[in-house]
Amino acid sequence: MIEFDRFVLKNGLRVIHHYDPSVSTVVLNTLYNVGARDENPKKTGFAHLFEHLMFAGSKNVPSFDQEIENAGGQNNAFTNNEYTNYYISVPVENIETAFWLESDRMFQLNINDSSLKVQKGVVVEEFKQRCYNAPFGELWHHIRELLYKESPYRWPTIGTTPAHVEEATLEDVKAFYDKYYHPKNAILSIAGNLNLENTKRLCEKWFESIDRVGSENKNKYIEDTGFTTTIRNETDLSPSPAVFLVWKGPHLGQQGALELDVFADMLGGSEVSTLQEALVKGEGICNAAECFYLRGLGEGVFFLYGIANPGVSHETVKNRLLEVMWSYIENTADCVFDFESIKNKAYTNAQFELINPMNKAQKLAFWENAGNVNGINQELENMRFLDFQSVINQAKTTLKSDSVSVLNYSPKKQEV
Repeated sequence: MIEFDRFVLKNGLRVIHHYDPSVSTVVLNTLYNVGARDENPKKTGFAHLFEHLMFAGSKNVPSFDQEIENAGGQNNAFTNNEYTNYYISVPVENIETAFWLESDRMFQLNINDSSLKVQKGVVVEEFKQRCYNAPFGELWHHIRELLYKESPYRWPTIGTTPAHVEEATLEDVKAFYDKYYHPKNAILSIAGNLNLENTKRLCEKWFESIDRVGSENKNKYIEDTGFTTTIRNETDLSPSPAVFLVWKGPHLGQQGALELDVFADMLGGSEVSTLQEALVKGEGICNAAECFYLRGLGEGVFFLYGIANPGVSHETVKNRLLEVMWSYIENTADCVFDFESIKNKAYTNAQFELINPMNKAQKLAFWENAGNVNGINQELENMRFLDFQSVINQAKTTLKSDSVSVLNYSPKKQEV
């Protein structure tokens, strides 16, 4: 059970505090309620660009990394389709440095032509390396285009094309910052050896005077309705053919998402899973066969794939993936043990994760952004009392042949 306090500053900044006197550090985590789904379809990649820009300096801090290093701490960030998260971890005696740094870039980020040019170059190069020069680099572009037609989930976090970032103007970027990076659209979570009294004092000192005007993101998005069976064929840098089968399912706040997450781990989440034993070790038609479930705040995606060995067709891989999965679902006696093992592992791992102040700070901010900060505790209870039959029933309901999208990859022909 994670105990926490919650309060809101006069400028609308929400603060979640967890006191842990057993550690010598404090984590200051800032979550901004903005991700790739909030971008203009013609100007994608901006949330990811800001992940980089936020380290380029602010009004009073020319170098974040240098200040963190001087304080004996560490800092980083990550972005996804739904939110952007920044974190700083420092020894408790240097915690005010973290408050100063984080508040200064919320107050006035130093966005200028020079910093924008540098970070645009970094982001564009990252796009090219990750998407154009790596096996399956455009996988999430293709998957999202298969699943969504109107929804802003139809492009990945890195953006639709590097041209959107290359063509971004200083005015574009400043407008995005003003709209989303302000107190009313942010959550500050503090976990570690800092008591509530000092937390409130430092929050009021460093954040309450930030008076930048803005509205909280309401997270209202176009949703695609219904399911269609879609097949897409692509060429890729991979040396082997591959088949990806994907289904849309319930998102984090809906019944069934946890069940599908556990089912995916049961079926194909380890080296000794049924998928691996049947298709890789047994039949030898694949050199990899796995599955997982993506549980987002506004989307759920079940992902089942196999990478074929030489001479094995896409159709063979697809058929065997489905046959193995459905046999597993129908023969419930074979997977009861898997369920208990995976459930216990997931519950234990979740408990161990919450020993770390960094994980606690990030999860507290995540659940507050999801609309229920106590979800950090409820998730553990839901996992603990998860029912086997509910997992199987959800798999049967979601993983139907008339709602699957298929993506086939073929290796690019070698140029002579």
